[in-house]
Amino acid sequence: MLIQCTFCKTSAKLPDSKEGAKVKCGSCGKVYVARELGAKGSKKLSATPFIFGGAAAVGLVFVLIAMNSGTDKPPPPPPAKSDKTPPPVIDRTGYDSAFCKLVRDIYDSAYVGNAGRLQGQIFLARLAEERRTRPGNESQPAFAELSALQRDDLLNATVDGLIRGQDDLAMSKWRPYDGKVLAEGDTEAEVRIEVAGRAGDLQTENRTFDWKLALDKDGKWKAYAWTRYLSPEEKRAARFSANKEITKVAVEGGVMYQADPRPLPHLDSTPPAQRTLIDGLVEKLLDNNLRAKERTKVVNELKELGKPALPILLTKMYEIQIVDDRSLGQVTSLHNMLKDITGRDPGFSPLGVGPDSEKKRDMAIRSWFAWYLRAGERFENDKKKVGVDVLEGLIEPTERDQREIEKAKRGN
Repeated sequence: MLIQCTFCKTSAKLPDSKEGAKVKCGSCGKVYVARELGAKGSKKLSATPFIFGGAAAVGLVFVLIAMNSGTDKPPPPPPAKSDKTPPPVIDRTGYDSAFCKLVRDIYDSAYVGNAGRLQGQIFLARLAEERRTRPGNESQPAFAELSALQRDDLLNATVDGLIRGQDDLAMSKWRPYDGKVLAEGDTEAEVRIEVAGRAGDLQTENRTFDWKLALDKDGKWKAYAWTRYLSPEEKRAARFSANKEITKVAVEGGVMYQADPRPLPHLDSTPPAQRTLIDGLVEKLLDNNLRAKERTKVVNELKELGKPALPILLTKMYEIQIVDDRSLGQVTSLHNMLKDITGRDPGFSPLGVGPDSEKKRDMAIRSWFAWYLRAGERFENDKKKVGVDVLEGLIEPTERDQREIEKAKRGN
């Protein structure tokens, strides 16, 4: 149908269904009722009602704005709910953390002898890599060089040690009761677990172990290293126990400390690379065919290393039996190296001659071990003595000691 604006007379076409509807003129913008032009009953409409109606509507808008401009604003709409479930929060700090639970599960698997489950909890590739860094294992093949059979043997031996091992590292003997996460990264973590002896086991003392974990290629955390951790209290107890092994022997001029020789491990604070270096230098020191220039270089490097080299030098002194000139030369080299590092002398040399030479050699070695048990941990390179102190290791004799000295003299 054809309609006409009642204000500006502009005509326009509109569907018949819109007759009687309010429309807005495209020319003047006025609102009017659509009527077919020339239709019966069509009449000119006054614009006044629409003007007043528009004004009333605008006024109502201003009233609503004024009413909503106060301090009491309506609360904001609630946030839209997400269909995604947020990731679970993982406790990575205490005994109930995911990492501690993983290690605790290893102890439980070992206790019930579940070898199959333990195999799935060991990161074999990382375990082989870590063990190659230990002193003396440098020649072991890398994991990639192992055959499938060799890998199976390594895994089975590791699991068997966790279940039926004869030492502290047999995890089947221990029950975890406390622990914490020491370090945690995207692919590495370290856990410290405190354990007690299982019911019925003869072991009653508690232990502490440090565990290293890593994320494998399938996104699963697994263990690859575990070592005994000695707390300060345990170290003090170990020193007390060692002190009980130290004896006093009457010698001319006083009483000397003595202790049985034994193998000594690297210091906990010595990093793997330095351990390898020390082991190699000590082996060179024992090479009687080493050229003088090279020997001087080895001696200087060991002196520079200082304290970390002491336990390995002493261990070699324990292991070598003096049976000929070659072995005597090796022990003498160790003896002199210890003197160079510490600045002390036990008063007897392995090179001693005479009827008491064997006894004095043995006393020299035992004196070194007694010194290390008593003062080795407190020794610092910058505090070493200058020159030779033949009285080091001697103590003022008590009245009882003096009687023992006199008795020893009469016996000779």
